[in-house]
Amino acid sequence: MPDWLADTWQRFGAQIVTGFLETFQMVAVSFCLSAVIGTGAGLALSLCRRGGPWESPLLAVPLSVAVNLVRSVPFILLLIVIAPLARLLVGTAYGIQASMVSLSIVGIAVVTRLVEQAVADINPQLFQTAHALSASRWQLVTQFILVEARAPLILGYTSAIISLIAYSTVVGVIAGGGIGYLAIQEGFYMWNQPLMWVIIALMTLFVQLIQLAGSALARTSDRKGKART
Repeated sequence: MPDWLADTWQRFGAQIVTGFLETFQMVAVSFCLSAVIGTGAGLALSLCRRGGPWESPLLAVPLSVAVNLVRSVPFILLLIVIAPLARLLVGTAYGIQASMVSLSIVGIAVVTRLVEQAVADINPQLFQTAHALSASRWQLVTQFILVEARAPLILGYTSAIISLIAYSTVVGVIAGGGIGYLAIQEGFYMWNQPLMWVIIALMTLFVQLIQLAGSALARTSDRKGKART
């Protein structure tokens, strides 16, 4: 092991581990909320759009505008704007819990668009088949849409997790915790280049593992679906 790497790990190893655990906590909680709410919103956008099976412009248009609004604001500015809401919900505008509020909001917007696209790519004949079988709305979603779009959804969720990891590093600017805070405080402000490279290497490895796992799960799911048909 190079001397600079050993020295960096000896000095900051505990902080790096803590930072990654905090980042994992932020991303895990934010993604769970984003997956639940964003999936529902994405389904609503796709099914209630003009020409959709549940066409409802009164629902789809305001929802689409809200999602676009969140996605159009740079995340660093979104952190500042949402600070009062975070303080109202968790009692503080800084730290891990406050960061989860911001990450969840942007995560919901990201997942919504990914789910909307995944559902929009489904063969329209699926909806005709569901209608011919007199499937209820719940059955249409759970037994037709989510089953048919499971591989694209898995890939979409994987992309959302990776996006949240990237966003989680930005919250370090406002003392939001996580590995990003360590990188900014010790790596940038103290100009510790070895520490920066160690964090970058570990983050790259972390993201690659998530992408590989998501892609493998999507392929497995797709093969199982084709085998059943």
